[in-house]
Amino acid sequence: MNINYVLIAVVSFVISLITVYAISRLRNPKLLAPDVHKPYRALVPKIGGVSVLIAMGVVTLIAYLINDARLLALGLVTLTVGLIGLADDLRGGLPVSVRVFLPLVPSLIIPVVVHGYIYILLIGHVHNFFVVAFLSMLAVTVMANAVNMLDVMNGIVPVSTLMILTVSGFISYMAGFSYALPATLILVLTVLPLAVFNWYPARVFNGNVGSYALGGAMMGAFMVLYNAGTQGVISALPYIINGFLIVITARGGFKPRETLKRPVIVNDGIIHANKTPWIANYPG
Repeated sequence: MNINYVLIAVVSFVISLITVYAISRLRNPKLLAPDVHKPYRALVPKIGGVSVLIAMGVVTLIAYLINDARLLALGLVTLTVGLIGLADDLRGGLPVSVRVFLPLVPSLIIPVVVHGYIYILLIGHVHNFFVVAFLSMLAVTVMANAVNMLDVMNGIVPVSTLMILTVSGFISYMAGFSYALPATLILVLTVLPLAVFNWYPARVFNGNVGSYALGGAMMGAFMVLYNAGTQGVISALPYIINGFLIVITARGGFKPRETLKRPVIVNDGIIHANKTPWIANYPG
């Protein structure tokens, strides 16, 4: 592996770590949210995913300087999709149609970069620009919303992201796509600090900025850009199935998660199932 990519990974890790630590010290009431999984509903900074955005901003700049088009595209998608989530966090809620469908736009960066050519493990080569564009929009949008729906417990999103990226990237590398390995290393070290700080008892929440950046951008875009579609989809099936079940049980399709009842109730620090018979799964 080129030493430049190792240095990029280390720099990204340090920036992500410093940023997430700084976020954990925030005490602005507008940037805090109660943690229902802690006694007394402790207030926790809710924009921990900003650490990923800042680190990936630096990665994107370096990718441009070293002329790595795939890493540049991955960084741009991460930044743009993550900013949608950040706007949602800071504004207190974007319209659900904006949240769900706006990630379609930055996903079009992918087919422009790969010039209508990708390889899907076990399926083969895809050369058509419009097919690649469709697959990119599908991957980024589905994963962005699916991950946001499953951000229900401390640590789930960043830790599962690390697992999915590691497995998908390693299989892609073993299949002969050597450029998948340095990208996997960079992404893993970028996400690791957030995973540590979001692990129970969480010192930061991912926020929509984190779930959108990690889900739609990192996982969705990585699957397309680094020929990890087949193994990525298999690894992410819990996210995809959970999101599908939420949509079909929410009565009316896509709804803001704030309007849905939680599937669990926390009493005295103990999690109990919400036994209301009509309840729809709550995504976060």
